[in-house]
Amino acid sequence: MNYSDAVRAIAADFKRRKSEYEQAELHLLSSNAEFAESEREKRALLLAAAKGEKPDSEKLEKALAKNEAVRKKLGLVPPKPRCPVCSDTGRANGKFCDCAVALAVRSQSGEIGIPLHSFEETDFSVYGDEAENYIKLFSQIKTICSSYPQNKKRCIVLCGGTGNGKTYLAGCAAKRLLERGLSVMALTAFAANDRFLKYHTCFDGGKAEALEPLLHCSALIIDDLGTESILKNVTLEYLYQVINERNTSGKLTFITTNLTPEKLLSRYGERIYSRLFDKSLSFATYLKAKDIRKAF
Repeated sequence: MNYSDAVRAIAADFKRRKSEYEQAELHLLSSNAEFAESEREKRALLLAAAKGEKPDSEKLEKALAKNEAVRKKLGLVPPKPRCPVCSDTGRANGKFCDCAVALAVRSQSGEIGIPLHSFEETDFSVYGDEAENYIKLFSQIKTICSSYPQNKKRCIVLCGGTGNGKTYLAGCAAKRLLERGLSVMALTAFAANDRFLKYHTCFDGGKAEALEPLLHCSALIIDDLGTESILKNVTLEYLYQVINERNTSGKLTFITTNLTPEKLLSRYGERIYSRLFDKSLSFATYLKAKDIRKAF
């Protein structure tokens, strides 16, 4: 499903729910005397007001209250848009609404390619002597996820050795953002590289679908950067495009990697490095706990 398909699906769902409501209303008008009476009284008073007749405000107020009470008793509640931003049109401020982006991302396999975890259920004792530092770090990332898009930091880089909690922390971030109703895409660097290659080699109508979710989702998580192959004219070019465009548009990006900042610079070059470690936009840290997986 692409973004246009998602917009149509969202609008169609709201139209379907409104139609079901209208059908239920028509059925009750012919089958429920109490509802039919209260509806006729309400409509007569509203029609008179529309014709310019001065209505009895007290009588109208009572009629509206009576009708509302009957509707509530019968469970006849008008459907509301699921998205308060776009009112289920799928577009807001001339762009695809986040609800459409989220639906498009969910429709694709591998939407969340890392395990989800909870900030609140984290056992910091597994981090040993580094526990206090991890408590502080998790709190900082939790604040970023809870305040986005008001926070200033947009590119979160989690460096460190194998098994020291980078992917776990990214999973906590993904869960918190999803709980807030934001569109999240999480995938390994290998999977991201595969999308870059598909975009580079595709020339049909599905070309944009390979890259658009990475560019437009509210939060993108690329796990284990540095484990993918460097494909000529593909990996560096599209990784730069994704990170740069997301930084520019104010989207949230998480990168986890076993590489040090120096090795990232050597592998990916100055352009990508500068986007990952832009002091005004980036939150970068090096996790120092030992491989906790070896403790079990």
